[in-house]
Amino acid sequence: MTRRGRGDGLWAAAWRLAVFASVCLLGGFAMVAVFGQLRFDQDISYTADFTNVSGLEEGNFVRIAGVEIGKVQHIEVKPDTTVAVNFSTDASVILTDDSRAVIRYDNLIGGRFLELQEGSGGAQRLAPGQTITVEHTQPALDLDALIGGFRPLFRALDPEQVNALANQLVAVFQGQGPTVEAFLAQMATLTGSLADRDQLFTEVIDNLDSVLGSLADRSDRFGEAVDSLSQLISGLSQRKSEIATSLAYTDAAARSIAALLSDAREPAHRTVEQADRTSALVLADRDYFDDLLNTLPDAYRILSRQGIYGDYFSFYLCDLLLKINGEGGQPVYIKVAGQSTGRCAPQ
Repeated sequence: MTRRGRGDGLWAAAWRLAVFASVCLLGGFAMVAVFGQLRFDQDISYTADFTNVSGLEEGNFVRIAGVEIGKVQHIEVKPDTTVAVNFSTDASVILTDDSRAVIRYDNLIGGRFLELQEGSGGAQRLAPGQTITVEHTQPALDLDALIGGFRPLFRALDPEQVNALANQLVAVFQGQGPTVEAFLAQMATLTGSLADRDQLFTEVIDNLDSVLGSLADRSDRFGEAVDSLSQLISGLSQRKSEIATSLAYTDAAARSIAALLSDAREPAHRTVEQADRTSALVLADRDYFDDLLNTLPDAYRILSRQGIYGDYFSFYLCDLLLKINGEGGQPVYIKVAGQSTGRCAPQ
């Protein structure tokens, strides 16, 4: 039982190891296929003859209207000094004896790709393995000669402007960008901007010349102003301790005021809210408040006489009336008690 249990354990471990190795192999193959840009579709091979394929390498893309449809398989120099480029395309791509093959710049660091273009139509279809002749091919643009011709302009531009202008320049001469007229118009705008800056620099220099001329005419006053400024700076330097102390006190006072305002913010907010509420009530019944304010002085004088004997008030019961609702809602007053002598005698 023990040997059999050990054998089952080894079998289970081997099975797990085999599954793990299979998953790793599949993952590695997928990474190679993705990063190596492997193609598994059925491809058809063709050949194109060029007079110059400088920069084109095996493995570069073959594209139609910017869509990848194959790769360059092999490059070979023929005895007549032309270069035969063997490339593959998808089986769905149809080429004719009027189709064109053009080598394009993929970027400014030297990358190339092979672009296929449709012909005028009505031509015969190329069979797999056939060749696009030199008359229907176009080599890559000589970028070094092109950029070198515009080097004086690039020296006057910023690096970002040089990069953008070079990209558009390559796109124009490859037929992938705006027209030459539009490119030249943009170049004229850039050179115009430089000319405008040159004029600005000229105006600044002229203005500085005028300022210096004015200072030269008033050199005495300018010297006095410089001397006064020097005396002021010297006086401030001598009293730098007092200035620093006053600034420190000012900073402390500002912090105290800020703390006071911060503590009083909430009470002040509530006070403003209640004042707004009180003013609304007063405005709603302003006649009553006007009468109240007019009668308050007399009322306070009477109250002061009532409290003349101490901090208390003496009250006398003269009449006791009971108010009830009568018929029709009219009030009915019933006198419960009353007297008309003493302090209750009519005045």
